[in-house]
Amino acid sequence: MLQGDLVLSSTYDSRLVGLSIVIAVLASYTALDLAGRVTAAKASARIAWLIGGGIVMGIGIWSMHFVAMLAFSLPMPMSYDMWTVLVSMLPAIIASGGALYLASEEVLSIWQLLIGGVVMGIGIALMHYIGMYAMRMEATTGYDPLLFVLSVAIAIGASIVALWMAFQLRRQTSATGGRTKIGSALVMGAAIAGMHYTGMAAARFKATNPRAIITPQAMTNSLTWLAVGIGVATVVILGFALMTSFVDQRLAASAKLLEQQEVETQRSQLFTEITLRIRRSLKLEDVLNSSVKEVRQALTTDRVIIYRFNPDGGGNIIAESVADGWVKTLGQKVNDPFREDDIEMYKNGRVRATNNVFTAGFTDSHKKILKDFQIKANLVAPILNHSQLVGLLCAHECSRPRNWQKSEIDLFRQLAIQVGIALEQANLLDELQQAQRVLRLRDRAIAAASNAIFITDAHQKDNPIIFCNPAFETITGYSLEEALGRNYRFLLGGDTGQTTVEQIRDTVSDSSECQIVKNYHKDGTPFWSELTVSPVRDAFGRVTNFIGVVSDITLRKQAEEVLRHSKEALQSQLLELISDVKEATNGDLTVRAKISVGEIGIVADFLNTIINSLRQIVTQVKTAAHQVNVSVGENSGAIQQLADKALTQLSDITRTLKEIDSMTVSIQAVAENAYQSAQIIHTTSNKVETAGKAMDLTVNSILSIQQIVAETANRVKYVGETSQKISSLVSLMNQIDMQTNLLAINVGAEAAWMGDAGRNFVAVAEEIAQLVAQSNEVTKEIQHIFENIQLETSEVVKAIEQGTTEMVEGANVVEDAKLNLMQILEVSRQIDYLVQSIFTATISQTQTSQTVVSLLKKVAQASERTADSSGIVSRSLQQTLEVAQQLQDSVGVFKTEAHSE
Repeated sequence: MLQGDLVLSSTYDSRLVGLSIVIAVLASYTALDLAGRVTAAKASARIAWLIGGGIVMGIGIWSMHFVAMLAFSLPMPMSYDMWTVLVSMLPAIIASGGALYLASEEVLSIWQLLIGGVVMGIGIALMHYIGMYAMRMEATTGYDPLLFVLSVAIAIGASIVALWMAFQLRRQTSATGGRTKIGSALVMGAAIAGMHYTGMAAARFKATNPRAIITPQAMTNSLTWLAVGIGVATVVILGFALMTSFVDQRLAASAKLLEQQEVETQRSQLFTEITLRIRRSLKLEDVLNSSVKEVRQALTTDRVIIYRFNPDGGGNIIAESVADGWVKTLGQKVNDPFREDDIEMYKNGRVRATNNVFTAGFTDSHKKILKDFQIKANLVAPILNHSQLVGLLCAHECSRPRNWQKSEIDLFRQLAIQVGIALEQANLLDELQQAQRVLRLRDRAIAAASNAIFITDAHQKDNPIIFCNPAFETITGYSLEEALGRNYRFLLGGDTGQTTVEQIRDTVSDSSECQIVKNYHKDGTPFWSELTVSPVRDAFGRVTNFIGVVSDITLRKQAEEVLRHSKEALQSQLLELISDVKEATNGDLTVRAKISVGEIGIVADFLNTIINSLRQIVTQVKTAAHQVNVSVGENSGAIQQLADKALTQLSDITRTLKEIDSMTVSIQAVAENAYQSAQIIHTTSNKVETAGKAMDLTVNSILSIQQIVAETANRVKYVGETSQKISSLVSLMNQIDMQTNLLAINVGAEAAWMGDAGRNFVAVAEEIAQLVAQSNEVTKEIQHIFENIQLETSEVVKAIEQGTTEMVEGANVVEDAKLNLMQILEVSRQIDYLVQSIFTATISQTQTSQTVVSLLKKVAQASERTADSSGIVSRSLQQTLEVAQQLQDSVGVFKTEAHSE
């Protein structure tokens, strides 16, 4: 078929088109699977997988392209250059190898994705157009620019998407990952096929030999079978590659499983060794140090610490193992409040693994702590004691972020549990050692006690003694063997009554504080003891033992007996002393106590001294009271007169204050009037000054008007002088008229003489005569006007001169008025000065009067206080007189002199 100018129309075999799409999808799936195999392969096998995968993937893409080319047919014979076809395979293989390499990398940046996609797309487009170049036929090939660019863009876009999909799906091996790979392969296959058929649509074929155009039925069968053969071969190659990948995946999974089992075995062995090394010592410090050291070596990390919580919040780092070059944190206190979720997580035994602390979303305070400790990644596991969170085991990676492996996290969790157990055992051992030390200290204290201590067994019959200290043997004289198994009652003597025994039983049953008991030594001698019994109870509150403490108080009892006899003797002597001085209570100071030997004799002597001193004092008081009575009687009248005079003075001062207050009010009124007068005079002065300034302005205005009038008079005079010139001109014009008139007469005469020849001159002479007549009239009018001007000018000049005279007189009058105002202003200023002086004087007088009033008030207050004080003194003297009388009456009852009967 022909289109236009020998443009060939193309057709497609739909079966081969479908086969090409199937090959494209299968090749895409193979590429995604090979990307995962290359990623999972070790370094030695990775290169082989890259080369083999690139070849297989390139052959699959090329096969899809070539089968699609064979599906294309034109109405003329076509063939393909074999070498060119083989060369077109190379860009596909190279692009496929590059794509597999990029997809197998750990990180694929956006720039790597874009550049790799562009290179891969250009390689596929190059493969396509080199393959089209391999076509041999009697026609030329052209391309539509838009579709050509679109096909290259589709190739690049499909390559970028395929590369991104391969990178994202490389590690997925689950069923969901398989379905995702199939869907991605369908998308990639459709994109590759779309690129190919868009590129084919861009081609334009023009026949160069119209006779070569034939029906393509003859060659269809052979091309179809060639396409089918290539397709089957490609499917076999891709299937073999997928089978190889599947087998390698199974082998890799088996190897990985074996490796995991080996790692698990090694980890178990390492765990056992570390556990044994941690538990090698039961000392708490050794357990802490060995734990952090062994864990750091097992994880090959930079720092391992043990963090212990404090009861009051926060915690301390109590153990650390750190590599050289990093911050040491041992002993530091960390105040970082934990969230409730974190505490619950740790109580449940979970481990927190942080690969990168900068992207973990920690609080600002926690980030600061991590920064100060140079932490980039960490593991945190709880340390539990009886299900209580007591601390944390922390592993720090300081050099860089770290992806913690599951095996490392599991090992760390198990080691944290063993560290918690080891710490618990060490704490138990430490507590046991402390308890043993306390027990040893208690035994030494009981052994060193001076009191006898014994313990009885409440479970045995008769509550026998099962322990006693050395002091028991010292006090009682019984040895340990003799006391054990016997009840405490064996120390009681035969003379101990049943009441005492019952009291001891009550002391034991009631756990009383103490009971004084008379006991007997082994040799039979008695001794007094103070017995204290306390029960010992078990965890259920049941009494299991009794502890008794026996204190030897024999010496204290003997001292109490001696003290009792001394007390009785002192009481007898004291009664005798009281009988001797009994009359002193009735006022008889002449009595004397008998002085005996001992303390009472000293007291009697001291009491005699006191009575003698008291007698002397009473005698002196009597004399003083009499003198006071006499003095108060003499001075009370004078003090009363002083009080009366003070009251009189206070009354006079009060009247003076009232008069001064009236005078002060008058002075203040004068000051107020003077102040108002000063204000009026000040206002008048201001107005006079204002009037003077107005007069100055008036004089200046008159002078200005006088100057203007003078200039006007000068101008009027100048007009008069000018009018004089007009008068001269009028005279001149009259003369000219006379001469002209004379000339006209002469001309008329000459014309008359000349007769007819002189008629023209006669007419001229008449015209001249008329002009002269008119000129005379005009001249007369000008003369009349000039005379009027002269008259008016004279009158104006006279008026101006008269006005000037009047203005000068007015200016003189204003100057006289100004002088009078200045005199008034001067007088006002003098009056103002005098009024100000009066105002100042009145203010001073007011202040002086106020000062006088203040002083008089103080004097009045002093007089009032004097009067009050005089009254108080008078009353005090009266009271003193009464007290002196009472005192004289009181001391009168005392007998200070002995009278002989």
